[in-house]
Amino acid sequence: MANVVALLESMWGWRGYSSAGDVIRYFRINPDNFSGRRLYSLIGPQHSLLVTNSCRECQRSANDHGTPDPAWVADNLRFLASEKMDLLLVCGKVAKETYERCGFQFERVLFMDHPAARRWTAEGMTTMRELIEARLKEVQEAGQTV
Repeated sequence: MANVVALLESMWGWRGYSSAGDVIRYFRINPDNFSGRRLYSLIGPQHSLLVTNSCRECQRSANDHGTPDPAWVADNLRFLASEKMDLLLVCGKVAKETYERCGFQFERVLFMDHPAARRWTAEGMTTMRELIEARLKEVQEAGQTV
């Protein structure tokens, strides 16, 4: 089993988020959520998936957007890498820009559209699934984990 981390833009509708301003650094995305369903479909059920966000604030709806925080993302990714991150999926334009500005570079990263983007096609899903599988196979062959 590989440990995959997805960097998304912002989270919304988090019922566990307190008004005291608690920050949720990473979490397991709901597999019934649209983005979660697509991410789990891409990586396969045999792998572990955690999600972190480019924006630390919880938003009121999917249409709201926070302010990207590269330093916060770098801290999150450093921690997740220290806990055995095998592959990083950077999902969407905001996540890509934040990742590029955060200063933390991971050796196994794939850039992709946001999982909720409307432009995904069956062919695009198949291609991304194959890329993910190939990257995870490289990790396994190198004896690094999985």
